[in-house]
Amino acid sequence: MLQNLIFPKRGICEEAELYFHIRMGKAVLQEEGLFLEQGSLVDFFSYFNSFSAGKWWEYTTVREVEAVLICHGRCRISLYRTRLRPESGVLYTEKVAEGADKVRFCCDSPEWIYYFEAEAQEDILICGGGYQVNTPLKNRVVNLAIGICTYRREEYVQRTIRNLSDHILQNRESGLCGHVHVFVSDNGGTLSKEELNNEFVHVVSNKNAGGAGGFGRCMLETMKVQERCGFTHILLMDDDIILEPEAVFRTWQMLSLLKEEYQGHLLGGGLLRLDIPYIQHENSAQWQGDRIIFPKQGYDLSERYAVVANEERKLVNYCGWWYCCIPITERFEHALPMPFFIHRDDIEYGLRYRGRIITLNGISVWHDAFDHRRASSMVYYDIRNALICNAIHYPEYSAKDAKKYVFKNMFGHLMKYRYEDQKLTLRALEDFCRGTAFLSSRDPVGLHQEIMAMGYKQTDVSCVLEECNVEDYYIRPEPKDLYKRTGSSLVNGILLNGWFLPGKRKCIPIPFGAPHKEFFRCKRVLLFDPDSKQGFLVERKWRQFFVTIGRCLRAWRIIRKSYKKAAGDWRENGRRLTTREFWERYLE
Repeated sequence: MLQNLIFPKRGICEEAELYFHIRMGKAVLQEEGLFLEQGSLVDFFSYFNSFSAGKWWEYTTVREVEAVLICHGRCRISLYRTRLRPESGVLYTEKVAEGADKVRFCCDSPEWIYYFEAEAQEDILICGGGYQVNTPLKNRVVNLAIGICTYRREEYVQRTIRNLSDHILQNRESGLCGHVHVFVSDNGGTLSKEELNNEFVHVVSNKNAGGAGGFGRCMLETMKVQERCGFTHILLMDDDIILEPEAVFRTWQMLSLLKEEYQGHLLGGGLLRLDIPYIQHENSAQWQGDRIIFPKQGYDLSERYAVVANEERKLVNYCGWWYCCIPITERFEHALPMPFFIHRDDIEYGLRYRGRIITLNGISVWHDAFDHRRASSMVYYDIRNALICNAIHYPEYSAKDAKKYVFKNMFGHLMKYRYEDQKLTLRALEDFCRGTAFLSSRDPVGLHQEIMAMGYKQTDVSCVLEECNVEDYYIRPEPKDLYKRTGSSLVNGILLNGWFLPGKRKCIPIPFGAPHKEFFRCKRVLLFDPDSKQGFLVERKWRQFFVTIGRCLRAWRIIRKSYKKAAGDWRENGRRLTTREFWERYLE
């Protein structure tokens, strides 16, 4: 079986239209499967249950496939294939075949997605099925090491381990049993090894060197048992995801059947929103030196059109480490992450692969979408690590480009009255210019404590939000509006977002992720996270406009004096920070 037919599960995802669509009659999800009354019609033209034949044709040796339905009772299945018309972008669908319980088809084009309909000729119970090859194929043996980094999120990581154990690690009926091990880097030292460790689960204590340090630890632990376990890939996952185990199965199957020319590619999983499970936040992305382009952000994957559009090839150059499968080659000991602590580590790693990334519908996780995560410390890591990425991978990225990037961030913080974040931007620039010696010699724990002390401190502001009548200013956007981009007006730009106009007297509550224009003429603002109700107060201060100019001048001098030398150092010596030898010393 290449791909199993799956249904909504309590505790994972209960959005039925990610799995099937009721076309006629009545269908009821039961513990044993999907019950259809006589005369009912359902289709599996969905994110999890359609078959992306074009991707399997392009990347693997699969050619002939059977669509199979396992059910109790008489039914008829009809097989369809669909694609987007290249000239118009309109969805084109045609019927291919029909049968009683299975239908064969060929993967012979990079365009088509296949799905089937089931029509109940009497009351039936659909209890399984999927897409399988009907002739033996030469499989490559694939052994997966799953690496999870966690910091004091015991409940989340224990849930993921239980999920993997129940469906894969301890499930003797799973083809993956014995081929998957889980390595957990416990950066907070709060997990019980006695309770969790077994033949397939390995919890290892680690210093809090951030997400990069945690994933680096997982890679090191994988190397220690490589001779015995023969791992072919390491699959990096966040600790606070919700995982459909079928995603790991499909990953394993695709890896085992890859053509030789694709065996060195990354395989990335999409990120679906925890709060709105059918909305996709990201499905690989493109780093452009000073910004990220998300080609498939905001797709409503309960819609048929989005299912097909999501398999279109787009220009991407990295995939997030909430779900990223990396091949283990003979040079793996020299291919660990950069010690970035947090943020941009997945970008830098992905850039090494120069766009060699595979994605597939149904391979994804649910995760927080980062809408309102705006801790001050992240400013430091975002700026510093972006400059390092650009220095290493974009030799043409000049001092002039760096100035534009830093100045843009300085004035962005000014427009949102986050003056302390300007100090963190300067600190990030200074530390970048200190070169590889600084990053390799500084203790990441001590450095992080310094950075945390520099920024704004978030506290519970729920009472202040009530006093500010937050409901008058903030309404959660509808799913279709989540990713709408609305730029500032020309007037806003000329008036520097109302900086030189009289300010509104009231304290205005604005969520962290809001654009600059929401601050127009605001004098006092309560910045807050709508979910956690954590936040802090900021205020427009005339003096800070001139302080910002001074900080930009200081940044200009630093870049003029040190950027060229520092960038050369990162390009020439950066790879010394990605070796096994370095990481073993770094994590002592």
